[in-house]
Amino acid sequence: MKPQNDLSHKGSAVEEWADLHFFRPIGIRIARGLQPTGISADQVTLWSLVIGLVAGHLFAYQDPWTNVIGFVLFIVSDIFDSADGQLARLRGTSTRFGRALDGINDNLRFVNLYFHLIYRLIHGGFWGPGAFLLVAAAGLAHTFQSAAVDFVRNAFLYVGVGNGGELDLPEDLDRGRPGSMLQRFGARVYRDYVQRQAHLFPRSVKLIRLLRHRGGITDAFRAEYRARQEIVLPLCAWLGQNIRFVLVGVAAVAAHVSAFLWVEAVWMSLLLVVLLWIHEGNATALGGLLDPERNGYARVT
Repeated sequence: MKPQNDLSHKGSAVEEWADLHFFRPIGIRIARGLQPTGISADQVTLWSLVIGLVAGHLFAYQDPWTNVIGFVLFIVSDIFDSADGQLARLRGTSTRFGRALDGINDNLRFVNLYFHLIYRLIHGGFWGPGAFLLVAAAGLAHTFQSAAVDFVRNAFLYVGVGNGGELDLPEDLDRGRPGSMLQRFGARVYRDYVQRQAHLFPRSVKLIRLLRHRGGITDAFRAEYRARQEIVLPLCAWLGQNIRFVLVGVAAVAAHVSAFLWVEAVWMSLLLVVLLWIHEGNATALGGLLDPERNGYARVT
């Protein structure tokens, strides 16, 4: 088992400044306080969800102070979202279902927020169909951006660092069958999520499959991977959850929530394209290092 000090974050290379200095330190204190109790990590996830749903509702109102309260509640929700995984790691009970539930929590919090932003836009005089289209575009962009950030960070931990991370490929999810209806639902959501990541990063997935097929990763290759991919990691912070909370909070208090949606749908999507281009280009180059003729690399599916 990892030392408890290492459980507060996944690694400084993949964590954002706010996570390292705020969310993780508070989250690990909550997790340690809950460790001897009968409260499960999944229950903490549900606490995060309920608080996040209330926070999203408060952004439907145009009163700045109500929006500030909503922003603060989002921060509290994210603290519990950080604590649930740390509690599971402290107890050694981390599961794919828990990760799936954590992802569902994130999705529901933002879906709830987006629906309330539609209400706010329409009641603020925004053209109705335009409000639906803008929010739908922002929400779709959010889905792919979040999946990309998660993949980049976990692939870096798996290949570049070697601590495993939480990287899954589609074929990894065929092992075992969940029992309950909730577990089956969580497994289906998580499987779709992993498949979305595979579609976004086909060359990176091929590289990881090739590494698995070869049976190990050398220290020299890990160093080369880190050197090439470290340029991508800072981009993840501009597509992550923390920046979204800041943007929606500022836009709501300034009474321009549409600005947040435009940034997410357009500018953050352009940044995602840049991230994918660099990451996939690096994967192609790294695959060439493993097989100079690339014949074996091309055959990996």
